Amino acid sequence: MLAVIALIALAVTVTAVSLHRDGRGQLDAAAQRVAAGLRDTRTRAMATSRPQAFTVDLRGHTFAAPGRAPRRLPADAAVRVTSAAENITQAGTARIRFFPDGSSSGGRIVLGGGRHSAVVAVDWLTGAVTVNENGEQGAGKRPGR
Repeated sequence: MLAVIALIALAVTVTAVSLHRDGRGQLDAAAQRVAAGLRDTRTRAMATSRPQAFTVDLRGHTFAAPGRAPRRLPADAAVRVTSAAENITQAGTARIRFFPDGSSSGGRIVLGGGRHSAVVAVDWLTGAVTVNENGEQGAGKRPGR
C-alpha cells in the first residue's frame, strides 16, 4: 500500500512539474476562469433582464464580470481581444456585452504564452462560450459548460 501511495505521489509531482514548466496549465486555467466569468455575465443578463458587460483591461491585465472583483490574468501571457467597436469604452479596455435574451455582441479573447495559446470565443447569436486550447499539435474545441 505504501508503494502505491509513493507511485501516486510521483505521478502527481511529474505532472505538476511538466505543467508548470511550459506554463500551459496556468494559461489553460486562466482561459477557463475567463470563460466562467463570461458565462456568469450571460446568466446575470438573462436573470436581471438587463444587458451586462464583461470587461477586459488590457493594460491592467485583468478581467471582470459585473458585480465581481477584477481577476488577474497570467503576467507572462499576451492578451488580445476582438469585440464590436462600440464595446471599446476607453483605450486598453474591451467589453463583451450580453443581452437579456442570451445573445451577445460576440468576441474572442486570446491568451498566449510561448508556443501555447487558448482562445475563449463568444458566439454573438447564442451567447455560447467555448474554449479552444491549442498546444503544439493543437487540441479540439471544448464546448461551454
